[in-house]
Amino acid sequence: MGASARHDHREAITQWMAAFNAHDAVGVGARYAQDAVVDDPAYQQPQRGRKPVQDHAQAYITAMPDVAGELTRVITDEDNAAVEMTISGVYAGPLVLPTGTLPPTGHRLRFAVAFFCRFGPEGTVVEEHRYYDAVGILHQLKEAHPQRG
Repeated sequence: MGASARHDHREAITQWMAAFNAHDAVGVGARYAQDAVVDDPAYQQPQRGRKPVQDHAQAYITAMPDVAGELTRVITDEDNAAVEMTISGVYAGPLVLPTGTLPPTGHRLRFAVAFFCRFGPEGTVVEEHRYYDAVGILHQLKEAHPQRG
């Protein structure tokens, strides 16, 4: 039996989503171990700790003040979770990422996200890998800013 089998990972994911939807970046970060490793396409390299998780959540909250996530599918086993979700909101503020700042469009964005996480003995995320529908996001941004000829 795995190290964190006594924890309900589906409930942990539900709590994570509730914190995100409440625009509580600190609450999102609290679901992660102090030394969690998170690999996200927005990062140039995997990040360690709660602060990058909190900062990333806050970046989305700032960029899309009405941001909301909806869980599509959650699959768990004794130490892991695979999650599909949709994020949507009006892109009204700058999106500050480690790779640069994207200006707001004023248009609604809706995109798919998947992440795979491993839980430690305390029931917090110790490792996570995130994936986005980057092509879908780019199409929406292109529609919001058509090229001028």
